[in-house]
Amino acid sequence: MSATPIPGLLSRPLSEVLAALASQHELAGGGGPAAALTSAAAAALTAKVARASRATWIEAGGAIAHAESLRMQAQALMERDADTYREASVLLQSERSARQGVAGPALATRAAAPADRERLAGEALIHAADLSLAIADAASQVAQLAAEVARRCPPSLRPDALTAVALAEAAACAAARLVDVNRKLPADDPRRAASYEAAEAALRARQQAL
Repeated sequence: MSATPIPGLLSRPLSEVLAALASQHELAGGGGPAAALTSAAAAALTAKVARASRATWIEAGGAIAHAESLRMQAQALMERDADTYREASVLLQSERSARQGVAGPALATRAAAPADRERLAGEALIHAADLSLAIADAASQVAQLAAEVARRCPPSLRPDALTAVALAEAAACAAARLVDVNRKLPADDPRRAASYEAAEAALRARQQAL
């Protein structure tokens, strides 16, 4: 069964977003949205700690603005990734159904030729890889920013900042893994190297923060 259209994730309560992630059919791919959601939570926590540090940290305003920008970016990527994987799922199912000679979901483009179906499915998966890479990059930036905030904030706030670093690192590693397993990317595709670099930068940020 393919994923069915659902209201935008950003317009739904958190409990419904989590229910969608838990559902077998509501989201075609859950890893990307989960990583983006985790990155957004880490950015929000980073902004919170930076706000509470303004009395002792003159540059806190810049960190707050950066964290909020990354939070919005991660939220938007969560929505886009869910939509992209839904599209890719329909295309891939149509391609498999055509190979098996059975009726499958109708393509919006109504492309009947096997080559067209294969091309569209491949393009959708490449776009999914691009979004996973964007999530990895955003999460890596959150991890690095949170590590900086952890160094600057009062000791009483440091545990929250370190939590943000750990969450962001996990999101970056998860998104990088999604790039790595994308079967449409050649082994030497630069997206793979870029995703590895994002995950490694997040790891270094956590190690330095701790």
